Amino acid sequence: MRGFSDDERDRLREDLIETGRDHLLQYGPEKTTVTDVTEPVGIAKGTFYRFFDSKAELYIEIVRREQRAYFDRVESDLAETETAREGLEVLFHSYLEWIEENDLIQRTIVEGDYGATFRGVSTEKMEELQQAGLAEFVPIVDGLRERDEALSAFDSITVLGLLSTVALLALYREEFELYEEGYYERIKDVYVSALAAGLTSGEVS
Repeated sequence: MRGFSDDERDRLREDLIETGRDHLLQYGPEKTTVTDVTEPVGIAKGTFYRFFDSKAELYIEIVRREQRAYFDRVESDLAETETAREGLEVLFHSYLEWIEENDLIQRTIVEGDYGATFRGVSTEKMEELQQAGLAEFVPIVDGLRERDEALSAFDSITVLGLLSTVALLALYREEFELYEEGYYERIKDVYVSALAAGLTSGEVS
């Protein structure tokens, strides 16, 4: 089996990631095979394992790319804010929008394909993925805490825990909309505003 040059390896790896993402979105993890991913790229099934240990490992890399793109966007958005309260609102809203609008997040988490996507991945590897995401968030929150004395009273992990509660709103969006049209958006705006105001008020401990 011939080897690949560094440029070939980089190109093939990128092609596998792009093709894998397309198939994951269109067909889901269980209906996508390794061959489905390798054929459009022009390599044999066995060659896939020179790039990734498993299909799930490919999906992990795809998710990491999505996370990195999100962090780049939110860092840019936060750079345009002045106060910690405004920054928190941007952070919370951007996280909700990412969950609402990102097709991959919708497919793997909101629609319940999470377990199937990462089936076979060790607990240690999943913890590593989660910790990597957390590590990206901490400097962002620390930057906001430095702007505000009241917010600085909360450690970053506490603020991130509250961010996860914000995400729950998006997961139950359809249930909110059953009440009346626009109900979800109103609840979201009030919740984010109240949470950001409370964290920067100095009245919550």
